[in-house]
Amino acid sequence: MTRDETLHSRRVVVGVDASGHAARAATWAAAEAQERGLPLHIIHALDSDPSSALYEPGVHAEHVHTAGEAGGKLLAQVAHHVLETHPQLEVTTELVRAGAAGALVTASGDADLVVVGTRGRGGFAGLPLGSVSARLVAHAHCATVVVRGYDHDDERTGEVVLGMQDDQADEAIRFAFEQAVRYGAALRAVHAWAPYPAHAQDYLSETDILARQAAERMIEQLKAMREKYPDVPVAISVQRGHPSAVLADASTSARLVVVGAHRRLAPLSLGVGPVIHGLLGHVHAPVAVVPIR
Repeated sequence: MTRDETLHSRRVVVGVDASGHAARAATWAAAEAQERGLPLHIIHALDSDPSSALYEPGVHAEHVHTAGEAGGKLLAQVAHHVLETHPQLEVTTELVRAGAAGALVTASGDADLVVVGTRGRGGFAGLPLGSVSARLVAHAHCATVVVRGYDHDDERTGEVVLGMQDDQADEAIRFAFEQAVRYGAALRAVHAWAPYPAHAQDYLSETDILARQAAERMIEQLKAMREKYPDVPVAISVQRGHPSAVLADASTSARLVVVGAHRRLAPLSLGVGPVIHGLLGHVHAPVAVVPIR
């Protein structure tokens, strides 16, 4: 592939269904594509398996035809809505018969960003994240943004929040700074650790020491990007508490939350890790999950 072909293949991909959450994701993705100067590619998956026991012989073809017609109308409606608000945006659509998670993971191979919506905590206790969202953030080849359904409108304002850990990889830091530059926003780097058991010795006396050490590590980890992007205001926050809860609290006034995710998983498994899984179920802003190789 030539350099021109590589640049041409860059795009923002969004997966949609007929839900309002998917419509919100498409709106967010369109604004992001315009910010990046990239085309938007809208995908709808039929999730049609001809071997499923749900279909009697001969019924599957009829189902695919009906679902395909509905899917085509949905894609046309979403594209029309996107172009109403972003008339200069290059928009393409794709109807696929594969499962949604697999289709989006495949599409992420030549994308800058993949966007998907999720309902957040649904009707089943203990299932805060949809299976498509969970598989996508665990396996996408590029950064994935999960846009939850919120009670308030997304005004695309506020700071970029970066969740940091002790062995923070450069990929997530770089992505967060680039988004802050793109938005003209400040960046808040957040580190959290679970508190010691109450019976532990020096429980209180070590708190200030641990906080200072964590802040020093964060300053060192952020040094290269702060030098590269000196105009981005950076704040460092170190707090006791579970990382998911701390980041969810920090997301209240954020435009975007950024976290990194390692890739050590079996094909299309659901293993996104407890921190990301918990965060995506309770966050108040879109979350970008950046793959760490």
